Amino acid sequence: MKIIHTGDWHIGKQVNGFHMTEDQAFVMEQVFDIIKEEKPEAFVIAGDLYDRSVPPIEAVELLNRALDRIVRDLNTPVLALAGNHDGNERLEFASELLSGSGLHMGGTLKKRCKKVVLKDEHGPVNFYLIPYAPPAVIRELFEDASIKTHDDAMRKIIASITEEMNEQERNVAIAHGYITYRNDKPKEECGLELSESEIGGIDLINAAYFDRFNYTALGHLHGPQKVGSDKIRYSGSLLKYSFSEVNQRKGLTIVELKEDGSVNVRLREFKPRRDFRVIKGNIEELLKEEVYSSFNREDYIKVILTDEGELLDPVAKIKGTYPYFMELQREHRAEREKGTRIAVNFKDKTRLELFDDFYKDMKGTECSLEAKMLMEEMIDEAEKGEDRA
Repeated sequence: MKIIHTGDWHIGKQVNGFHMTEDQAFVMEQVFDIIKEEKPEAFVIAGDLYDRSVPPIEAVELLNRALDRIVRDLNTPVLALAGNHDGNERLEFASELLSGSGLHMGGTLKKRCKKVVLKDEHGPVNFYLIPYAPPAVIRELFEDASIKTHDDAMRKIIASITEEMNEQERNVAIAHGYITYRNDKPKEECGLELSESEIGGIDLINAAYFDRFNYTALGHLHGPQKVGSDKIRYSGSLLKYSFSEVNQRKGLTIVELKEDGSVNVRLREFKPRRDFRVIKGNIEELLKEEVYSSFNREDYIKVILTDEGELLDPVAKIKGTYPYFMELQREHRAEREKGTRIAVNFKDKTRLELFDDFYKDMKGTECSLEAKMLMEEMIDEAEKGEDRA
């Protein structure tokens, strides 16, 4: 069975004040072309379809058009689930009705995870959809007071799946989170490629829980990568969403699940409307035609200035040459000023990210995992209250 694995679309995202919706629509046309060429039997979206739980109208319209074209025009079943950016209940709406048309949506987690059975010439393939949910929600769902972390929660969920799983058939898990075999290490040391645009607050989950699946399609990390082997993979995000992703390759992961349950994996890369680019030098050099004519100056640009001393309105000068200029860094300034962003981008951040930034500003240290988990639960409850209002 041929499966296309993707995730972390973040439809409706803004990056440093720039709306990414047109860029997302541009690359979506390439998604449709790849589906036509590859003719997959399943199209998987492993969470974070939207960038926030209450998406803007243009994001809803773009996702609606994309799913309609994949399911109806391209006659390809879609299996998608909620990530930590999505509104679970919104994605769950009419999911049973939509399943009949080939759109299988895992919005809210249930005691028995949604199972979708698709068939190829070798027999059935069982897909288990595991939407993201905070540990507190899973603790209440399973009435298990021992569930305190995302690792505890996933262990419980996988145990409930494997109780009924037929291992004589091929089985695929779809999930969203930090999955690693090195869960005794900090995230930065566990062998995963991280980026600034990934949300904090999700602790590590032991990848060994997924060993009994033939393939595990993961979302959350924005760089395409494997976890231990090609049996467990992150597809990466639809586009680059920060300058920490500047060297990442974005595209669709093509998975060929063979009759014996083994997999072959390859990447079909996208050509974005605008790339993310970091340029470095003194301001006089960077404004010269021989510099900006050597690449697409309408890329999203981060400038690292090597000038010493004060400069007269460097932002205006840079914007005059690079219309999609996003960030400025002064190499020779004090360390506390190096990462200063020109855009006032607090509107782009989630409430959990804003809390994390505030904590670091006030305390000068990283917020503890326990505090993040508590705040995540409080934010989740507050957002549910807003939805009911």
